[in-house]
Amino acid sequence: MAELTEKSSVNRTDRYRVVVYDDDTLAELRTTKVTKSGILIGLILFFLTSSLLTALLISYTPLRYLVPGYADITNNRTYMEISSKITALEEELDAQRTYTNGLKNMLNPTGAKISDLSGLEKASGGKMDNDPTALNIPLDHYYFYSPLNGTVSSQFDQERKHFGIDIVAEKDSPIKCILDGVVINADWSAKTGNTISVQHDNDIISVYKHNSKLLKNIGEKVQAGEAIAIIGNTGLHSSGPHVHFELWQKGQPINPLKYIDLTK
Repeated sequence: MAELTEKSSVNRTDRYRVVVYDDDTLAELRTTKVTKSGILIGLILFFLTSSLLTALLISYTPLRYLVPGYADITNNRTYMEISSKITALEEELDAQRTYTNGLKNMLNPTGAKISDLSGLEKASGGKMDNDPTALNIPLDHYYFYSPLNGTVSSQFDQERKHFGIDIVAEKDSPIKCILDGVVINADWSAKTGNTISVQHDNDIISVYKHNSKLLKNIGEKVQAGEAIAIIGNTGLHSSGPHVHFELWQKGQPINPLKYIDLTK
């Protein structure tokens, strides 16, 4: 037993020589003496150093976001900026889709052929406040009915992608159409709740969001000042009873407060 212990101890301290020769001349280039314990310590130091460098690389570089469960990507500034831009693009796409569908429904709101925009005049019995044949009438020449008599809680701000105004009023207040037109959208969505959109002449579209109830359907003709919805608090983007009102012309958002007096 004593002999085995002594032999094991000798093996751990045995020294070995590692010699590097030139393959052509067989000249000795380098000689290194090592022991088993030295090799073991070297391997341990190598793995410790590699582990430390890997941990530092993951902790202080964007690589940490590629490690499952290491970091919450929703707190990443780059992710938040991209997410915000995607949301804004989705809203612009929805607005453009509404505008395109509006033109389609405007030309054919009930399935009958309408050769031009004079269909609005036909729909209103020839009693429109504005001449639909004059397609370049400035907006300040129109008489807009107020969609809702109330208080503006959020202003139009195109830079932050708020393409309309938020109007707060009493519960069950009626939402009124600003001009004669044709309903091109009357639907519900998770973000905007009960939403109704109306196509008017001169490529004007009005949009009313977060209503508790819609009073008109797609394809129906509506008169200026006619109730088309009831104020509400529907949709994920709503935090209280109000209407989010948007005014568009030729695919561009317009600040409603420049042309509409909410007190009338």
